Amino acid sequence: MKGPKVLERRLAAILAADLVGYSRLMGQDEAGTLARMTALRQDLLMPLVAEHRGRIVKLMGDGLLVEFASVVDAAGCAIAWQKGMAKREAGRPDSEALRFRIGLNLGDVILEGDDIYGDGVNVAARLEAKAPAGGICAARSVVDLIKDRLPVTCHDLGELQVKNIARPVHSFLIATGVEAEPEPRSKKPDEEARPPRPQQAQGSIAVFPLKSLSADPDDAYIAEGIGTEIIAMLAQVPGLRVVASAATFGTAGKGDPWGAVRDLNIHYVLSGTVRRAGDRIKVVAELSETSERSQLWSNSYQRQLADIFAVQEEIGGAIVAAVGGEFQREEWRRARRPSTHNLDAWELVQKARSLNLPVNRDSVGEALDLAQRAVVLDPDYAAAHAAVASILMQRVINGTSPEAEKDRARALSAVESATELAPDDPMVLRTLGNVWSNCGKHQKAIRALRRAVEVAPFDFHSWGRLARTLAYGGSEDELREGHEILDRILATAPNHPMVPYWHYFKANALVREGRYEDAVRFARLSLDRQPRYAGAWLTLANALGHLGEIQEARLAMSRAQRHNPAMTPAHLAKQIAILTGGQSAEAERSLSGLRAAGLL
Repeated sequence: MKGPKVLERRLAAILAADLVGYSRLMGQDEAGTLARMTALRQDLLMPLVAEHRGRIVKLMGDGLLVEFASVVDAAGCAIAWQKGMAKREAGRPDSEALRFRIGLNLGDVILEGDDIYGDGVNVAARLEAKAPAGGICAARSVVDLIKDRLPVTCHDLGELQVKNIARPVHSFLIATGVEAEPEPRSKKPDEEARPPRPQQAQGSIAVFPLKSLSADPDDAYIAEGIGTEIIAMLAQVPGLRVVASAATFGTAGKGDPWGAVRDLNIHYVLSGTVRRAGDRIKVVAELSETSERSQLWSNSYQRQLADIFAVQEEIGGAIVAAVGGEFQREEWRRARRPSTHNLDAWELVQKARSLNLPVNRDSVGEALDLAQRAVVLDPDYAAAHAAVASILMQRVINGTSPEAEKDRARALSAVESATELAPDDPMVLRTLGNVWSNCGKHQKAIRALRRAVEVAPFDFHSWGRLARTLAYGGSEDELREGHEILDRILATAPNHPMVPYWHYFKANALVREGRYEDAVRFARLSLDRQPRYAGAWLTLANALGHLGEIQEARLAMSRAQRHNPAMTPAHLAKQIAILTGGQSAEAERSLSGLRAAGLL
């Protein structure tokens, strides 16, 4: 009888590199980007690796993983790599230039054939994400061995908390002279990323909402929560593009959603059901290929409710095994760690999310209590902190906060706690951007939201938040970019649940431009789908006031206050002053229609 397999280990220097803005570059020119990457590998990267005695372990479309026996060789290769890239791409506009981020680590790795994995690899990959474009982020284990052997300058970043690594990593930036500035400049619209088009969705997985079959309709939050957790885990696996739900597609809620996913060039769909009976749960999951609607995999899980985290992990692992490659399976080993092990905390957060959706005073208050209880049960649960922040900011925006300034400060504290725990979680980044925006920190909000859509390019909710922030308080270029993003996501996802808000964002952007008739049209489109939305009624009143439709404006104002008495013109004036960063001219333009109608 054979004994247990002994893992083969060794100490190695690991270089992890990733191409910045890969999705954007592919969207601009797929064939050209692929050809440039192929030439780049042959002409520069592979010769550099060979010169520094390295071994390419993995070669992906947008990155490389390289192993070295020597830390000095690894660092020398990384520095030559970044300087060679800068020289090669000199003269190209920023929107077209190829730029890499590089992470370096010295650590123990596990060998499996020609592959390597383990914390030594994981830390290098996480440090790569901390590097600026054209830069190198290295662990202290690397810097201690190269600082007296290579002529380099290293900037101490301190102890960084990186995703899925239990301990902080003392990290440094290795100066190359070609890295991007830490604070990105404001770019023109044609230099920025864009929401993905259907042809960019190759290899995508659509997660349809899991259907609750429980006898108690109040248990629907369990099915919603399982789907949300699976999406969050899959979104962390490079090369797997995850589309959040059937509501994203043009025929969601009407017609055939399968036709919609095929139109969007999405290859796989996860669907299923959830049934709870006491402390038992049954989950049936099915993965299908969309072109023929053929089943690739299905399974039924009958477990104790306490085993829900294991079920989520097994479903995600089965998806990666069915549609991913070896690199994706390695990434899944990193990403599959559940966000919490506390079932009670998890349930509280799912209930809070479902209660916060209706956006009324009673439900928001109850949702806040649930989310705060989840934080007490598991202080390391990032989603719980993010839920607290989101709910606090929601009641500030709606005018129902008893102490708005204190709630802003509490929301900021909560979302910063979430960000420390999960710095690359797209939902946490979206919440961070929303909080910063509503605290008047425009550029910080934009940076957080750009990172959110970089991490999860099919998260149209985050794209909408980015568009709102750009359109409300930015430059004319940012306003145009906000319009372009809204136009694209409205065309791509016309039945997304956030569509009423996107129409509302569009209406406010149009008011800012003085296009009042168009603003009226988009405000009415918002109200067609969500007639109780007080914010849209206020925007409609403002646009009508600009057009001299005084009676119609006053009627719209009365409807706004009928649905939310706290949504007064004075409250709107305060919110706009914050969103526009104190730009008095912009704030006045956004309010002068109400003033003309005698409402302010």
